[in-house]
Amino acid sequence: MTTTKKHVGIFGTWDVSFWAKPGDILQAKLEKNPLHPFTETELHRYEVTIRSPWLWINILLTVIVLLGCIIYYSINEPDQMLAFGIIALVVTLYSVYVYYDIRKIVIDMSKHEYSFYKADHLVYRGHVHNVYIRLVGQKSGTGEVYYKVVLNGYHLEEQALTSSTVRKDKLEKLARKLATRLNINYFDWMDKSTKHVIRHRCPYASKPGSPSSSCYDV
Repeated sequence: MTTTKKHVGIFGTWDVSFWAKPGDILQAKLEKNPLHPFTETELHRYEVTIRSPWLWINILLTVIVLLGCIIYYSINEPDQMLAFGIIALVVTLYSVYVYYDIRKIVIDMSKHEYSFYKADHLVYRGHVHNVYIRLVGQKSGTGEVYYKVVLNGYHLEEQALTSSTVRKDKLEKLARKLATRLNINYFDWMDKSTKHVIRHRCPYASKPGSPSSSCYDV
């Protein structure tokens, strides 16, 4: 199956909606594309290109800082506060530079490896056991646990596939289904859990069937 490539950004990788639940949004996307956010570019080769949401956030901050300085100093004499404005502008511009490059993740099951690129630069290529789908849980100040589904791995930048919700069951079911379709490992939100699904183990383990702890970077 071959499909056209597309960039996944802040409004594509995950959605914030006051009406739709994160589980319902993910389900709709998986019904439209069973491998979301990946596309199968070749047989058993999955690829996604990502534009980091931090790019747009830092562009917005740069504009706000720049406009703030222009407005303030159009009616006031330059003072020591100008230095802080310049520093803030430099920081936001540097952040724009850092997040400007499109990220690309490739999972090639025919070679049992995955690759992570920034622009056309290969950042890391490794065995497929170190890339995974995970249900992440984080406690709030009220004691409730908020869950989201992420794609992560060794030398990858964590990609949130959903926004957060206290409703775990549907997210867990869909995350496991996605991991099955991609044929990669799935991890529950707790480090020790019977719900982990280990499809691939470290090929460099000292004992067959008993991968060493250094092989896993979860």
